[in-house]
Amino acid sequence: MNPAETQLADQIWESLKIVIILIAALAPLVIAFLAIRFNRIKKRLVKQYETNQITLEKRIEIYDRIGPKLNDILSFFCYTGNWKELSPVDIMELKRELDKDINTNTPLFSDDLSKSYNSFMQLCFVAFTGWEHNEKIKSNYALRQEHNPEWSDAWIPFFDTNNVVEGIKIKERYDDLMVAFKKELSS
Repeated sequence: MNPAETQLADQIWESLKIVIILIAALAPLVIAFLAIRFNRIKKRLVKQYETNQITLEKRIEIYDRIGPKLNDILSFFCYTGNWKELSPVDIMELKRELDKDINTNTPLFSDDLSKSYNSFMQLCFVAFTGWEHNEKIKSNYALRQEHNPEWSDAWIPFFDTNNVVEGIKIKERYDDLMVAFKKELSS
């Protein structure tokens, strides 16, 4: 190798030394930057997980409260279970309580669940009939009158016998609502 080539090789080597020193100096900075970013991402994911857990626990608490009430309404309309023990006054009170629980906790649930709930309730009740008009139960009362020894004719106005819906359709909507709840509780 001639002296010019040696001098060029030394210059290249000196340039490479500078790059190597810069990389060696920057590597800890890059690692520190990545560690900080990773830590922030980890904290955000942990916080998101904790929030999801709290939301899920609240959803379960709400379902524990409203699940039996929904089942009572289904029993009343499908003439199964404890339907003979439920008066129209009981059913209307259950509806009011359910509406309050669902409407109060709407932000915790998806739009699909709200739609399923409203669809189920629309099959069971005539609602939004004006300020002076009470909601009505879409069902016949004759069988209830026959099987409830405490029946009162004062309960007849609670019923809208012109818009009665078959129990099988109510059960289908109830099942749709339970599927929606299942999705909410498993997500």
